[in-house]
Amino acid sequence: MGNGGTKLSKPNFQTMTLNELRQYVLAHRDDQEAWDEFAARPRPNAVIVPADTPLEEQERIIKELADRTK
Repeated sequence: MGNGGTKLSKPNFQTMTLNELRQYVLAHRDDQEAWDEFAARPRPNAVIVPADTPLEEQERIIKELADRTK
């Protein structure tokens, strides 16, 4: 018989914080639209290392970041 004609609306992903969106996609893993928004969001604490960075330099960067958290 259905759900009585009521339609559940999706949340507005653009208004969610990154943490709220993360919680949503963990609870709704099949919602591709939510995943797309989550993947497109900038990560303010992300460290971006170009793929062609030599391994020794990558190791130095990782060690430096680990030392900062001590």
